[in-house]
Amino acid sequence: MNKYKMCVIPASPLENVQLLKDRVIFPYVCYRTFGESLRLVTKCTGDYPYLSYLEGADLVPLPEDQPHMEAAVRYLSGHAGEIDLLFLFGARGEYMELTRTYKSLRPDGIIYLKLDTNIDWANALPLSHKPFADFLRNCDIISCETRRLQSLLYKKWQRPVEYIPNGVYYPLYPGASDVRFEEKENIILTVGRLGDIQKNSLLLLYAYALAFPQFDEPWDLVMVGSVTPEFQADCEDFCRRFPPLAPHVHLTGNIADKHTLHQYYRRAKIFALPSRAEGGSPNVFSEAAVYGCTVVTTGVDAAPDMTDNGRVGRISPDIEDFDGFARELAAVCLDPAYLARNFHDMRTYIKEFFDYERLAARLQILVELQASKRRQK
Repeated sequence: MNKYKMCVIPASPLENVQLLKDRVIFPYVCYRTFGESLRLVTKCTGDYPYLSYLEGADLVPLPEDQPHMEAAVRYLSGHAGEIDLLFLFGARGEYMELTRTYKSLRPDGIIYLKLDTNIDWANALPLSHKPFADFLRNCDIISCETRRLQSLLYKKWQRPVEYIPNGVYYPLYPGASDVRFEEKENIILTVGRLGDIQKNSLLLLYAYALAFPQFDEPWDLVMVGSVTPEFQADCEDFCRRFPPLAPHVHLTGNIADKHTLHQYYRRAKIFALPSRAEGGSPNVFSEAAVYGCTVVTTGVDAAPDMTDNGRVGRISPDIEDFDGFARELAAVCLDPAYLARNFHDMRTYIKEFFDYERLAARLQILVELQASKRRQK
């Protein structure tokens, strides 16, 4: 198999936290699997302590006095000969000039586009705009993160769209192999931008309140992530209105240290995802699943994939149904035998279908097929 010089160019400057999310970690696993080198080309937004997790990857800072994509195109113009495989993230108009430039300089080069989108966003893409349609045609391999979206795009675009979900790079979770269900606690965990409209945090808070009287033993709700001032006020009001629940609701704030964050996944039995929408499959699902958390989710596009169509988790389809989400929470909290069994089932499921090393091996085959087509021309 060939080794490829790889390059990641985001549509906007990378932040440190994104280095361990799908837009960077999947290219990094591909680099470890079949790459010769990996460059992360971006304007810098601050320090990048998470770069220490990405041994061998090179961060290439773009000039600060130029717009991000303008600087990226100039960089590509001078370095296209050193890039065999270009990773792009999101079907964004910002990439139109970049892909034209790369293909003009490296007609033998391969572009991989990871869509990171949901059905609503995909339906809004300006496919009738020729420069945008040309951008999509210039992408040799396109993947999405949910089977539901893959089916829709295949029919709509009349071209192959691969299914590559957001997964787990196991070397980043050294403590996951020895987690035991017996060590877990009655914790319902959520991780995200608390108060963000998309994350729908109030749904979880009030669904928990509806479910709480049904519990036969106490369950704590632990909410990890940055907190908007509005949600902080909502949570304080919630605790005043429901004093018996107040000691069981915990806002931790943002947790940057991965070891500390993983301890919450390790302790929790349930991971709750109350989102209105997600761009693809959420990275937090994979993190929770590798620690054997049972997932309770709204009906986002990735819900069937995250739960294996309801086998290893629960889906409350309506994103505004407080009662429905509460019913699913109560059902799993009241079924310790299911939680214990599902701890093992979830870990088996995530390993089989969401292991980034397996997904990288699949992309390697797709890249080799594209390279073979180039050689035959």
